[in-house]
Formats: sequence, C-alpha cells, structure tokens
Amino acid sequence: MSETQQEAQAGVADALRDLSDNSRALVRHEVAAAQKEMLDKGKQALPAVGLLAAATFFGVLSAAASFRLSIRLLEKSLPPAAAALVAAAGYGIAAGAAGAVGIQRLRKVQPFYPAATARETVKTVADTTARAASG
Repeated sequence: MSETQQEAQAGVADALRDLSDNSRALVRHEVAAAQKEMLDKGKQALPAVGLLAAATFFGVLSAAASFRLSIRLLEKSLPPAAAALVAAAGYGIAAGAAGAVGIQRLRKVQPFYPAATARETVKTVADTTARAASG
C-alpha cells in the first residue's frame, strides 16, 4: 500500500473518530437540554396540580358533609341539617372553584414533551448535514 493510501485511510479514520465524538457530545447536550426543559415544564405545572389537590380535598369534605346532611335530614332536626347543608354547599363551591382554576392553569402549560429541544435538535442536525455536504 502506498503512502498516499495510508494517509487517506488515516484521514478517514480521523474523520470517523471526530464524527463519533461530535455525535456523542451532541446527544449528551440534547439529552441535558430535554431534561432541563421537562423540569421547567414540571415546575410550571406545580401550582395547577396544587389547586387540583385542593379541589380533591374540598370534594372529600363536601362528600363528608353531604353524608352528614343525609343523616341530619333523616333525624328530622332542622337546625343541624341547615348547618350541614351550608357546609356541604360551601365545600362544594370551593372544590368547584379550585378545580376550575386548576384545569384552566393546566391548559396554559406547554405540552409535557421537550418540543423546543426537539426543534433545536432538528435544526442542528440539518445545519451539520448541510455543512458536511458542502465541505
């Protein structure tokens, strides 16, 4: 084998090694970017999840008060039943309000996948491919 062929093979081997290293670095960078994006989206959703938890809590209280109301109505005691009705209505309204606000906030949160990172990755790969094709 001539010296020129050996140099060409060494050049190809170096180019493949560089491509492998660059690909590995790109993948690590994209995975880190995707993780950061997902963490940011999770942080945005926390208040909405908290409101939904509050809605669940108030819903349970409403159910308990409704149960208590039915017992009171069966006992034919008007003042305790009226108190249970007011409590059930109050808890029910609070659960509905917290649930409505929580769902509204969840709809405003971005999708739970790394869309921005995916767009950046496609752009980077397209740019890299264009440079490799022209150079």
